[in-house]
Amino acid sequence: MIRIIVLCLAGLLFSNIGAQKASSSAKSKPGTDKNAPVIDQKKMAKANALIAQGMKEKDKGKQSELLNNAITIYTEMKMAKEGNIAIGDEYYKIGDLKTATRYYAKGGKDSKVDLSKKVGDAYLEEAFKETDPKLQKKAFDNAYKNLAKAFGPLEANRMIGNQFFDMGAEQYPKALEYYGKASYMEGIYMIGDLYAGKSETMTLAAETYSSTKTKEGFKKAGDLYFGKGDYPKAMEFYVQGGVIEGYIKYATELKKAGKLDMYNTVIEIVTDTMKLQNKMDDIKEYAIAAERESNFVLAQSLYSKLGEKDLEQKYKAYGLMMRLEAIPAKTIFQQMGKEDMVADIDKNIKQLTTLQQSFLTLNELQKSVPKVSTKVNQNTGQLEYDKNDLKLRDQFYGNPATQKAISDVVYQIGKEFNAFKGNEELKGLVRQAFLKYAPVKNILDTYMFTKKIIPINITPAAVTF
Repeated sequence: MIRIIVLCLAGLLFSNIGAQKASSSAKSKPGTDKNAPVIDQKKMAKANALIAQGMKEKDKGKQSELLNNAITIYTEMKMAKEGNIAIGDEYYKIGDLKTATRYYAKGGKDSKVDLSKKVGDAYLEEAFKETDPKLQKKAFDNAYKNLAKAFGPLEANRMIGNQFFDMGAEQYPKALEYYGKASYMEGIYMIGDLYAGKSETMTLAAETYSSTKTKEGFKKAGDLYFGKGDYPKAMEFYVQGGVIEGYIKYATELKKAGKLDMYNTVIEIVTDTMKLQNKMDDIKEYAIAAERESNFVLAQSLYSKLGEKDLEQKYKAYGLMMRLEAIPAKTIFQQMGKEDMVADIDKNIKQLTTLQQSFLTLNELQKSVPKVSTKVNQNTGQLEYDKNDLKLRDQFYGNPATQKAISDVVYQIGKEFNAFKGNEELKGLVRQAFLKYAPVKNILDTYMFTKKIIPINITPAAVTF
């Protein structure tokens, strides 16, 4: 009896295991997904016939009924998405993109990108063919909306911009409009580069580069004008972009041109930026260079930035002497304990007073020189001096009265300098103050300040500042 019971239990156990395996096998078989399409060719043919009939129907009510019936059949086959796409395709074929979009929207997430791109491209093609501005704008808006659904707003704008770019130079402004919306800097720079290749579109190039409102864009615009020698215009863009490299390049050109005050102003801006960035060693290099070049006003300011008070005071006094302001300089020398300099100033106060007057007279004579303006040559794109201004300047220096007025002051400077008594430091500062004037260097020996050119041999070149 026990044996029979055991056998029965074993049979029951194996029966349950078999049932579980069968159930598991049934679940894993393909085609058993409740949501899987159940394709019926007859139903499919009937649904497609209804769609074809509906597309021909003029009556909107009957048309809607036929298409809804087709969708119902597709739904029975668990293919509602495919049914909507099929109807959308029919509207797409006849150019009714609005209705096509409505049906495509029900086509499911998996098809969204391809269908949105398809409609977007069609709207884009329609927009380029359209001649009515209002309808064209509407088509472009619809193209953007659909492409944005597929790829996002930035890429949609970039794609539309590319279409305009491919149409040639006349459409570059529209391409830039869309590239701007896309924040597509590479595209904007590319068009800027194309404009920069021709002198007649150089202004457009600068405007294009700067439209990015980026440091790189302003640098490109500035470099464009810098390369043409229009430094003030270049600086307009360097300033907007905070392009320190541009400031430094401009400062170098100012130094070459002898425009020391402007050079100092630019270097002050550069070193202020360096201080914010804690680049104190770089500031030190500029300070040492200013010292070496006897640019004492700048040296004083830079040593102040560096917190080196003794050198700041020293070059403040030297800077005053560069304007022959001996009394204020004497006060600083006293504070520094430089009694020898104080004594030499007192000893030579008469000569220093006369030299300061000559210094001021030279300044006024220099200011009276006719200004020479520059302008861009429309043919070459290069910056050139105005010919009429050059003619006026030549006439000024060619006037014997002008030559005498300038040379007389220079000879007076030489006379007073050679009456100096005292150490070389004070004489060296006075010498440096006057050597910034070209007529002094032309007419006098640059160390002794003795006559190098006598009055009878004075020429326009000798008195030219």
